[in-house]
Amino acid sequence: MSCSLVCLPGFMCDRALFEAFETALSKRTGAAVSPHHGDVYSDPSVAGMAARVLAEAPDRFALLGFSMGGFVAREIALTAPERVSALVLVATSARATSAQEQARKREILDQVRATGFKGMSRRALQRSIHPDHPDRDHLVDQLAAMGTRLGGAVLANQIQAVREDGHVALARIAIPSLVIAGRDDALRPLVEVEALARGLPDARFTVLEGCGHMVPLEQPNALAAQVSGFLEEIGAAQA
Repeated sequence: MSCSLVCLPGFMCDRALFEAFETALSKRTGAAVSPHHGDVYSDPSVAGMAARVLAEAPDRFALLGFSMGGFVAREIALTAPERVSALVLVATSARATSAQEQARKREILDQVRATGFKGMSRRALQRSIHPDHPDRDHLVDQLAAMGTRLGGAVLANQIQAVREDGHVALARIAIPSLVIAGRDDALRPLVEVEALARGLPDARFTVLEGCGHMVPLEQPNALAAQVSGFLEEIGAAQA
């Protein structure tokens, strides 16, 4: 039995985020898992992103959401649970955007509208990668290139997508789920990811050691191992 896996990236990341992960996944599953990529770039709301992904996705699929993509994935799981065979949430949470974060986002949006998009802050991107990762500078370069490719219009859409508290609704997501955290994630602390996993009725939870926020870039092989094992365990994909 084969399985379509719809992958949803994080803020200002494109499909290149998943390239190494998909290569590693293919080595483990062969043709049993077929990756697809959801459009989280064209809408200024989480609900709009979810609706677009659903409109373009296969009839039934497993769903992987990373960081911001995890918020969209949860919306899809709530909107169309009959179409989602499995849910993988990576380095994400159900916490709402704080008032301070909202104010900072408004500042960024106003600045981009006033002066144009000048690329992602390298200092901010460095925070998303484990400080001891041997290829940290190269991974930051990859993140910066993704942001440049996506540009100001995508940044404006994604920064306007308000992230509301989703903890209460987690109990309604009965889909078999795998929640993955990076032990040293500076952007989505472990406590937030743990709270997300605890709220899901049918969730496995795992922590990747020596890993920051950018799990698909930092540890693609470990992520592929976790995802392939989970899909095989629940029978969503068999080579």
